[in-house]
Amino acid sequence: MDDLTIWELIKEAWGALSQRFEPVMEQAGQELNLTPRTWGVLMAVKALEPEDTTPAHLIVRSPYTAIESYHDRLKNASNAGLLIEVEEGKYQLSESGRASLEKLIAIGRLSMAEVDPLPQPNSNLLAELLDRIIQSSLNSPTPPDKWSIKLSCKLLPLPQPPMPYIEQEFTALAAYRDDAHLAAWQTSGLSATALETLTLFWNGEVDSLESLCKRLENRGHTCRVYQDSLEALRGHGYLQGPDHAPWLTGAGRVFRNQVEDDTNHYFFASWDCLSDKARKTLVDLLSALKIGLSYESVDE
Repeated sequence: MDDLTIWELIKEAWGALSQRFEPVMEQAGQELNLTPRTWGVLMAVKALEPEDTTPAHLIVRSPYTAIESYHDRLKNASNAGLLIEVEEGKYQLSESGRASLEKLIAIGRLSMAEVDPLPQPNSNLLAELLDRIIQSSLNSPTPPDKWSIKLSCKLLPLPQPPMPYIEQEFTALAAYRDDAHLAAWQTSGLSATALETLTLFWNGEVDSLESLCKRLENRGHTCRVYQDSLEALRGHGYLQGPDHAPWLTGAGRVFRNQVEDDTNHYFFASWDCLSDKARKTLVDLLSALKIGLSYESVDE
């Protein structure tokens, strides 16, 4: 099984696990007055400690969202008493925010441990194999930068019980995938909004400026920003046609394909730390985890 297929299997197993613990966390979040978006902000603030958190920090990993949106999320959490604005635009967890977040994390991790379908030796082995990839990624040369994966690894719990540790390892690998993707396109001269626009046309998810704006309205940008992105992509020769019916050029497809290839190259370069035997074991354990979680979910 090639690396990309193993990564897809990781995401499938992670998805099956998420379906088991996320409803528990959402219910607990409602009781604590924490929406998923709010606890996501609090987790980011926690990962950045001891640094204060600013909107500029949050936009590093996800530059596709308007910085004003990150400002609003931090300000709203501060107004709710969950963060303290220590200086203008700089935030820390408040005592109540930290207490609520720690309680929510504990509830989520207890749920993860309870739904683990693997015998503990198998879970421990899965955690060990994932840790090999993570450590190899952290020690690999740049590019990519290791900003996102390092922050994610700061949130790793104790390795026992193993399933909460495994879930954060999945998160850390996804963070490194983001690091790799950023490295693959940020020297291209395109803005983040232009790259995301190109990606949606490349994937066939949008077919006009109107559908693009609707698809990305949660990013917090005005439609004018995406109109400028279309114009920038035309200037690079990646799109042609009017705003109501733009289309991807051959050059645009080649460029976006190369971004994907470079992302994979950066992301999977560190996976050579696993022998063929270790890879087979990893596949077997991930498959057992995915099937076990799915079976238990249906059985319930």
